[in-house]
Amino acid sequence: MKDIGEGTIRRMDWTELTPVVLLLRLFNVALGLRILLLAMLGVWLTAILNSFAGFLILEQGLLKPDHWEPLRLNVPLDVLHAGLLEATVSIRQNPLVLLWLPCVVLIWTFCGGMICRIVAIRLTVDEAESTKNLFLFFGKRGTGFISSLIILVLGILCCFLPVQIAGWLMTVPGLNYVVAILLPLPLIFAFFTVILAIGLAVGWMLLFAAVSVDGSDGFDAVSRMFSYIYQRPLHYLLYWICCYILGWLGFQFVQVFTLATMHLCWNVIPDDHFLVSFWLAVIRAIPVAFVFGWFWVSSVAIYLLLRRSVDATPFDEVYRVSPPKVRSLPTIKPDEHGAPEIVPSSSNEPA
Repeated sequence: MKDIGEGTIRRMDWTELTPVVLLLRLFNVALGLRILLLAMLGVWLTAILNSFAGFLILEQGLLKPDHWEPLRLNVPLDVLHAGLLEATVSIRQNPLVLLWLPCVVLIWTFCGGMICRIVAIRLTVDEAESTKNLFLFFGKRGTGFISSLIILVLGILCCFLPVQIAGWLMTVPGLNYVVAILLPLPLIFAFFTVILAIGLAVGWMLLFAAVSVDGSDGFDAVSRMFSYIYQRPLHYLLYWICCYILGWLGFQFVQVFTLATMHLCWNVIPDDHFLVSFWLAVIRAIPVAFVFGWFWVSSVAIYLLLRRSVDATPFDEVYRVSPPKVRSLPTIKPDEHGAPEIVPSSSNEPA
């Protein structure tokens, strides 16, 4: 709400009065060309990786029909156990299968991190981040995306380790009484393990938003995530419900236009040429890319809303890779009549 004096109000700032209206801007942001391209790139790279990993798994016998078909028939556990043992042996024979998850994390660290940064600049200062600044930001702060996940996973493992050690000691005669007496200590570590695991499960996407908006390192991103989630759990749930509803409506809108475009091309242009099939595949992938892009866009918007609610931080506060350009003060000297005048100089160019 802008007051220009004498009690006259000329403009209402609805994001200050009702911050949740920020979510209404997400549809236009999610349809941005760069966001759709990055989301589509992530989807295609993940699909290629899945195909490659699936080939390796099939080759090593991890997904044999005799392993998976019985699972649908509720066969005895000994058959399932035998399948898992063979799968373990196959993984040992080909450890490349275990690289699937790290590769997926790396793919979406780049694609998701880029999308989050674009959205962060768009929603805060309503500017379009240049490609140069995007890569510059990723070079300076990109490690925060990975380090925050690693810190959180290591924290969970460190908290769970005393619980596992207590379980091992319970099997040792004589030491089981000691463990029973000191059981409150494993219970405390188990409690913190649950706290960290729940935070990782429901709020890991806020780590990317924290790095993109505030330029946080790994520890600061983890701290912000837990602070916002556990201080405003109902707000967090409500924001995701709103984003789900808006995203579903947006997906229906995008899908209708995509299907109409494809049917129009099919009725006019034959798809027997491989290039035509390629472009039709690109059009067909737009709704899927919209879904993935909407997820990252929503994450940044929800982070901004939680940050304002918990830390009272204005929406327009964002980490900038390079400071905005400012003009230096002009040189002023008196003229022949003693009046000040500006001296033209090349130093008056933007610094």
